[in-house]
Amino acid sequence: MNNELYPKKNLLKDLIYLSQTQPVKKEVIQGLFRFCLEALIEAQYHKSLVLIRLKDTNNLDGIIKRLGFIHTDIYSFSDKLEYENLEREDIWDDTEFLVILSPRYSVVLIWDYSTEETGDSSVACFMLNSRSVNSVVNIISGNSKIDLMRYTKEFTPERRSNETLNNAVNKFVNFANTIFEENMVSNAENTLLEANSDADEKYRYISTKAKGIAHEVKNHISIIDLYSKIIQKKLETSEVSENDESTKHALNCIKKSNGAIAQLLSELRTIQPPALVELEAKPLLESVSAMVIPAAAEKNISVSLQNCDECKILADENKLINVLINVIYNSIDAIDKDGHIDIYTEITNDNMLKISIKDNGCGIEYKEFQNIFKEGYTTKPLGNGLGLYISKENMKELYGDLQLAASDKNGTTFAVLIPMV
Repeated sequence: MNNELYPKKNLLKDLIYLSQTQPVKKEVIQGLFRFCLEALIEAQYHKSLVLIRLKDTNNLDGIIKRLGFIHTDIYSFSDKLEYENLEREDIWDDTEFLVILSPRYSVVLIWDYSTEETGDSSVACFMLNSRSVNSVVNIISGNSKIDLMRYTKEFTPERRSNETLNNAVNKFVNFANTIFEENMVSNAENTLLEANSDADEKYRYISTKAKGIAHEVKNHISIIDLYSKIIQKKLETSEVSENDESTKHALNCIKKSNGAIAQLLSELRTIQPPALVELEAKPLLESVSAMVIPAAAEKNISVSLQNCDECKILADENKLINVLINVIYNSIDAIDKDGHIDIYTEITNDNMLKISIKDNGCGIEYKEFQNIFKEGYTTKPLGNGLGLYISKENMKELYGDLQLAASDKNGTTFAVLIPMV
């Protein structure tokens, strides 16, 4: 095997994806990290090898310091540890690992928090007494200042790959992760309940928040489903090249929706304030337009972005995307078929960007104007009356507003107001 090939690509990250296990929280990975080292420290083997790459040593300093008191060769592949950094090239980015070779057992643990949208979870590639351990050492050695392969020859006891044991450990890790997440939800709910003295109001708030998130997730799942079908048809009918722009475009829309879903699901675990950042208005609206076009096309409805001001706004990107998608989906529902939806902007006198969404649907009856933003109010046969209510509440969190600008038998216009920078 030619080690010179390895520095060209982050093969360790590939191993994470190939493990195909579910993501687990950072705290669970740190617990598994301690578990692996504790066994080595307690056993006090005559000789062993430890390879470590950590981006953050918080909560792990104690167990790492204890390694210095046993007879082991420790090599670091980052500047976070006191040991010499043996990394030749910065090709591993956010990938972290722990590798242990000893006379009695071997361990590989690889993770990378950048693989998940939430940033505090990762799939953990875990190998215990596996035949693949030497291959991992070979990959690391290819990007090391010294040859590490001699250790695979030094520690060559009979280490049969035990698939049953590895599966049991993975099941335990997933079990621990489930308990941890359930505790997070429970703690978040308890904190919220303690802060509010009215028990009915507390329950109502949590219930509404959960229903609202489920409603928004449904919209994004619909987008993902549509684009997945588009990609599937392309793969079935033609040879797709890496430079196929429409495929890249579809995949980008899927990624945007996945990001929004990740934030919505994280809100089920804890109630967090919006993350306000500066955003370019035009690219954001172009992304939203692209995300809803397939759903509109199924009813032969055109979606056009017109007169879009090139300006910066202050918003939580995912929350604003959720609001815009929800309003546009309502417009799609209001049009029987062969209609059009126009999206355009204007700058108001009080430094707000007004995003108008206009359709030529059936319109809203005048008597309903005062009720459409009320929780639970709906005119749809299968509606739950949460979409516009949650959207308006989200816009309040973003220091903006959602308004019904106009509606009659010729169509409806909603206005989304968001602060400009």
